[in-house]
Amino acid sequence: MKSSFWPHNIDPYNIYTLVVPDPRIPITGMARILKVNPKTAEVWWRNAVMKRIIIPPIFRRKSFLNFREHFYFIRTEDPHESFQKIKSIPDVMYCTVQTGFSDMQVVSRIPLSFKEEIVLAGERSDYFVSTPKNHTFEEASRVMDKKLETIDDIQCSPSPLLFREEVYSPWDDLDEGIYLSINGNLRKSWARVLKESGAYNDKIMRWFRNRDNFGHTITMYFPEGEKAYQPSVFAVETENDSLIIDLFSELPTSSVFYRLDRYVIMVLYVSFPLIARSMVRRVLSCLQKKELIGKYINSIIEYYHRED
Repeated sequence: MKSSFWPHNIDPYNIYTLVVPDPRIPITGMARILKVNPKTAEVWWRNAVMKRIIIPPIFRRKSFLNFREHFYFIRTEDPHESFQKIKSIPDVMYCTVQTGFSDMQVVSRIPLSFKEEIVLAGERSDYFVSTPKNHTFEEASRVMDKKLETIDDIQCSPSPLLFREEVYSPWDDLDEGIYLSINGNLRKSWARVLKESGAYNDKIMRWFRNRDNFGHTITMYFPEGEKAYQPSVFAVETENDSLIIDLFSELPTSSVFYRLDRYVIMVLYVSFPLIARSMVRRVLSCLQKKELIGKYINSIIEYYHRED
C-alpha cells in the first residue's frame, strides 16, 4: 500500500501481525522476520506508530471483582468544562467529549458521583478487541452482506464479554505497581518498569508471562492512520453478543466490544465515504428486523484524555 502517506515497500499490516502475538518483539526480531536491516525495520516501526497506523500495545485487566472498572455516559450543559474538571480526578482513567446520546464518557477505577445526568452506567465486562481484516471497507461490506444472508442459520457461540464473579489472586502491591507502570505501554523498557514499580526482575517477567490469565493485551490498527476514521460508540440492546462481534470484526480497523448491563457497547472506527458511514446502520437495521437486537443509541467521540 505504498503511498504519500506510507512511502515504504511493506504493508504496515505485516508489521502489525508481528506485534499482536508478541507485543514486546524487538526491532531486531521484526527485521529478521521481515528480512531487512534493523535500521530499516526501526524506521518502519517508528513511522507506523508516529502516523498512528499501529497503536502500540496497552494492557487492560479482566473483570475480576478486584479489578472492576466503572463506566459512565453523562449529559452536561458544558461538556468541555466538565471534561477539564473530571479528567483531573486521580482515579479517572479515560474521559471523552461526545456528540449523541451522551456528552461525555468517563472510566474510573472507583465509583464516582456526578451532578450531571447519568444516561448509562455500570461495571464493564471483559473486553473483546478485534484483529482487523486486511481488506477495504467495500470488501468488508460485501462479506458482512453475505453473512447477513445466512444469519438465520448461524449458531451463536458463547459471549466473550464475561463478568467474572471472583477475586483474582494472588495479587499484591508489587503486581499492582507493575500494572500501573506498564498498562499504557507494554513495550516500556524493563528498566523503567523496575524503577516505577519497585518490583524485582523475576516478578516482572512472571507477571508478563501470566498476563493473559488476568487481562487483555490490546494492539490497535488503522490502515490510513487513526485520524482518517470517525470513532463512534454504539450501545446495542442484545443477548447475541458473539453475533455482533463476528459481524463488526470484519471492519479493516480495530473494533472494541464490552458489555454494560443489557447493552453491548461497540467502539467502531469508520472512514468517511458513504459506503462505510452507512454500513453500520444498515447492518443494525437488518438485525433489528430479524429481532436479533433491540434498540440502539450512539455517540461520536470528539476528543479524549487517557491517563499516562
